[in-house]
Amino acid sequence: MHLEYEHAAASGLRRYVSAVAEELGCSGEAYYAHLDPPPAYAYLALDDRLPDHPGQDTALVWNEHDGWAVAIETTAGHELSVVRYLGAERLPPPPEVARFVDEVFAGRAPDAAPAGTTDGAKVRQHLATYAIPYQERPTERPGRPVEQARRRPAR
Repeated sequence: MHLEYEHAAASGLRRYVSAVAEELGCSGEAYYAHLDPPPAYAYLALDDRLPDHPGQDTALVWNEHDGWAVAIETTAGHELSVVRYLGAERLPPPPEVARFVDEVFAGRAPDAAPAGTTDGAKVRQHLATYAIPYQERPTERPGRPVEQARRRPAR
């Protein structure tokens, strides 16, 4: 891989996760994302707790194989247990990820399977498109219109 390409994918992952965090209205910089070593991974601490798990912290996690999932932290924050997967699309627009999180907290999220294994090079190529600031991206990308990031009202 070319260094510029890897840099763009890593920058894109950080910008993508930041856009998701902003869409969710998360406080501070409560996320972590890394590209290497594979698989690419992101962790976003959520401010609220799930009604079914009031004593456990909640996180939104992503990896290049499974896509997005809401998880609860177990054993003092060292282990994660997935509650719900978003489904087939690995890099959906941030507003779609935020709707998924709202549905999980409302108890209305359908049971979806993880996205499944994928071509890591293809995921990195898609992530590199996010290296451009989200609000300044072209009005269309292959297969779907780009939605502008907007801050959601606090819960």
